[in-house]
Order: sequence, then C-alpha cells, then structure tokens
Amino acid sequence: MQQELLELTQRFGRPYEITENLSTNSYLAFSRTRIAEVCLVYQRPSGKFLTITKPFYPAGVYRLPTGSILPGESVLEALERESWEETGLQAQILRYLAHITYQHNEGRLFHSYVFLLAVEGTPRPQDHLEQISDFREVSAPDLLEIALNLEGLPPDFSKELGATWADWGKFRAVVHQVAAQALTQHQAF
Repeated sequence: MQQELLELTQRFGRPYEITENLSTNSYLAFSRTRIAEVCLVYQRPSGKFLTITKPFYPAGVYRLPTGSILPGESVLEALERESWEETGLQAQILRYLAHITYQHNEGRLFHSYVFLLAVEGTPRPQDHLEQISDFREVSAPDLLEIALNLEGLPPDFSKELGATWADWGKFRAVVHQVAAQALTQHQAF
C-alpha cells in the first residue's frame, strides 16, 4: 500500500495529510472489516461538486460519494469501480486532495483517500445496492455547511448504518471539512 500511495502522490500531487481522533465511534466500530475508502470529489463543468443522498438518510442530508476499498484492491481500482457503480460516468483524476487517518475505538485506524475528479454527463447509479436516490451540485463553501449539518445529526440509532446518526455524521463531516479547505484555498499539496 505504501508504494501505491507514493506512486499516487507522484502522479496526482502530494495530498493534505491529517489525523483525526474520533475516540469511540459506533459507526466505525460496527464496520470492523472496513479499514479504508475512497472519497470522490466530482467537479462538474459548472465548477460545482456532486453530492449524493440515499432514501434512508435524514431529510436534507447530502454528502460526497465514498466507497470501500475491497480486500486485494488498489486505491485506483477502488476509485474506478466506485465511480462507475455510483455514477456510471468516466472520471478523470485531477488531484490527490487528501489522506485522512481516523484513530478510533482503542487505537483502530481507518483511512480516507480523497480525490478531485472531473466528470461530465448525467450521473446514473449502476449498482442499485448503493441506494443513491438523488444528486445535488454544491460549491466548495457549501461543503462546510454540509459538514456542520452532518455534525449536528441526532443520536438516534439507524438500522441501515448499524450505528447512530450522530457518530456517522461526525465521521462523515471530517472529509467535507478537509475537501472544502483544499478546494477553497487552492493549495498545492
């Protein structure tokens, strides 16, 4: 994995690297087999960014698309697979935006690899198990509002998540904050 990350950095730029301590988190504890994901920051021709929602999310909740890296799968393979499953569109990688390491639940680690991608066309989910019900385009500053919304979700348990909305929201908020910072500051990582 380290060699692949070095190659990704050489090809797509040095990412912003951050470690976030979430202490105990029911969402990350529930998904023990998941240790990494890709986050797809799709930039549309309008300059805005694509977000998704699912029918079981609380009303008004949209977020950046993400997807698990399967055992034996490279980051790039996961990125291509998830992009196809969630949008049915071919995406061009523009930049490796960020690598977030989450520390949680007695020292366990989880990684999010965040990429900026260019994509055109109408998104149509190819994997109906993803349950994507709508897309919305937002500006980079809107990602900070999404993060605040996610951080404020109630502590209610979600059977679909196997965790509380609050813990899921705290986890998901981080990638939105980091992506917004990277996109609005136009930092060269």
